[in-house]
Amino acid sequence: MTLSIQPSVEIRPDFIYQPDIDISKAFRSTVMTTNERGDAETGISYIEPGADGPPIHLHPNQDETFKVLQGTLEIYRQDQWHQLSAGEEIFIPKKTPHTFRSRDTDGCFYEYIVTPKGGFTDMLRTFERMMNADKIQSNSDIRSLIYLAMIFKKHESEVVSVNPPPFVMTALAGIGKLLGFKL
Repeated sequence: MTLSIQPSVEIRPDFIYQPDIDISKAFRSTVMTTNERGDAETGISYIEPGADGPPIHLHPNQDETFKVLQGTLEIYRQDQWHQLSAGEEIFIPKKTPHTFRSRDTDGCFYEYIVTPKGGFTDMLRTFERMMNADKIQSNSDIRSLIYLAMIFKKHESEVVSVNPPPFVMTALAGIGKLLGFKL
């Protein structure tokens, strides 16, 4: 996949801006590069103009930091939206409900840092694999939602849905298992 958009400035000379993990079918965003350094998983992502991120969720064992590199990004943290511009960042402590979205007309490049290192990147790659296999087509049809719930269940040490609530995700994952869906 080749994106038609590239950062207008050299954001990080040590990063190559080729799509690494494409999760655009469901989340309209692409992880441009991933990097594990020390005790962290990091990446630079691009979110499309007007796109909503994942459902409101929390990380039970990991903190997450978002730093906007280009454009603006809206971050939902504990019942409040925060608008971040280039150069600004926000820290999300573990167990804090959050999500993000882009209302920027050009989309947004941002860096994420997840600590300590766990299975976050593996979870993103699972999303991508399911999208490439056409098992996840969007974030709204029932089949895709079942697969999304199954991924959340498999990676519950990395991510727990807040809205929809965990019991809904567990029920959907159970339905997927009963139907013979496989990750």
